[in-house]
Amino acid sequence: MRTPLLYKVYRTLRRGWKRLTPEARYAVRSFVASQKTAHGYMNAGGHEDAYYGQFGRLLEAVFTPIKVLRLSRRPLVVQESMGRDTVYGYFFAFIEQEMKFRRKRSEFRDNSFFTLLASSFASLTTNAVCCILAMQHQMGKQPNAAYVKWLQQRQDETGGFYANEDAPVPDVLSTAVALFTLRLIGAEVKDATQFIQAHWLGIGGFEPTLYDDYSDVEYVFYGLLALGDTVDRKQLTLKY
Repeated sequence: MRTPLLYKVYRTLRRGWKRLTPEARYAVRSFVASQKTAHGYMNAGGHEDAYYGQFGRLLEAVFTPIKVLRLSRRPLVVQESMGRDTVYGYFFAFIEQEMKFRRKRSEFRDNSFFTLLASSFASLTTNAVCCILAMQHQMGKQPNAAYVKWLQQRQDETGGFYANEDAPVPDVLSTAVALFTLRLIGAEVKDATQFIQAHWLGIGGFEPTLYDDYSDVEYVFYGLLALGDTVDRKQLTLKY
């Protein structure tokens, strides 16, 4: 049985975390703690949000590995805009099913499943393509070559990835999921260390794009995920 995708994500986050200097780790932990509420974590708007709480719990497990045991005990929350009949909804359901070893995964082995996914969005997006490629890999299927090529073409000279063909600038979220997916399937990818460094904020987070000047637990998650999948494994000294 393949290692569940969520655990692979966790291991990548840990690699990214270990790349930070002690000072940067302190900043990250302090920032994440500042986003915590009585029952979860805040979203970018400053409101408690169950979806963002998932990122916070994963980061807690990254900071304190003993908490990794909690990852399989809570169901994943899908944003309303990511309904269960979308690519993202199926992706979250797939991750949940992988974590429940007693369930059979036969429902995801039908080729019609990928036909449904491919037809569920009119124009390709980096996130959706990554979801499909990651699921194909986890099920032992050959990754869709056209999707792999399309994804590789979304990376620019800075190492960052664009969310789609029309995006004006690359962003940290797209970069993180693209790096993770291409490494997962063994495809070629350029290093993005300098791109991630450029999006570091002294408060202990990563800004979504260079046009932004804020962070939240979601973008701390994506920043560490991206760092965990960069080529250069040297410890970083992130400037404040």
